[in-house]
Amino acid sequence: MTKQSRSSFILLAMLLVASLAVAAQQTGAQLTKLAEEGESLFRQHCLPCHTLGGGDRVTGPDLAGVMARHERQWLVDFITNPEKLVKAGDPAANQLLQKYNLLMPSHEFQPSQMNALLTYIAHPEEATHHTAETVPQASGDPVRGEALFVGMKAFASGGAPCLACHGIAQTGLGRATGASYGPDLSSTFDDFGEEELINLLVDLPFTSMEAIYATRPLTEQERADLTAFMGSISGQIAPIGTTLAVHVGMATLILFAIIGALGWKRFQGVRQPLVEKGRHGKGETA
Repeated sequence: MTKQSRSSFILLAMLLVASLAVAAQQTGAQLTKLAEEGESLFRQHCLPCHTLGGGDRVTGPDLAGVMARHERQWLVDFITNPEKLVKAGDPAANQLLQKYNLLMPSHEFQPSQMNALLTYIAHPEEATHHTAETVPQASGDPVRGEALFVGMKAFASGGAPCLACHGIAQTGLGRATGASYGPDLSSTFDDFGEEELINLLVDLPFTSMEAIYATRPLTEQERADLTAFMGSISGQIAPIGTTLAVHVGMATLILFAIIGALGWKRFQGVRQPLVEKGRHGKGETA
């Protein structure tokens, strides 16, 4: 090989290496961009029920490593329509339903959104360097939140008040008030925390709530107010419910009435002979 040929070869090799480096950089940038988009979708739609490396929750499994546990197409099908897989007898889908007793709602993601979401779940580290923009959030008012919860203040979109299905033992708004359709929400703030609870109220990913709030979403201010209310009662000891106290009081009065009636009859039974005896005694003396 001549000196000129050797120089040309070295130049071509350097150009090839540079091209590969640029291609790798572009691929890495695209992966990071997808992961950042997927992180936003995950926070909005998945975070209320799932973690990514934080362990299983009562509402759903930890999604770390889920790409290795299931095929990509299965995940796409499950996210899109989990009920369809359950009805079709899919073993994995039915196992999740039996374990968590909660059917995940369907999500109508565009193909690009689904790709971004799964990319983030597979490569969450790609989005860690991204500093999310600070978005000013509404300041919550616990008094307004309680009014929204019990229905004294109506939701802007016309959704049903929380008390229609749920109670909070700390406030005395427990099952005794008739709110027995859904679980007691006493520990909700402790279970999820402020940020995740606000995210939960955005999507409300529960089948029984979809029909109520899918077309009647909560406003940003309403979510902040409800979260503030839930936070204000966090850690409080649940008192005896008002209705329960009334029931106990009525039962006590009834008990005293029964005792009084029985005692009066007994008193009459003892008093009458004494009165008669007294009368006869006076008559004999006269």
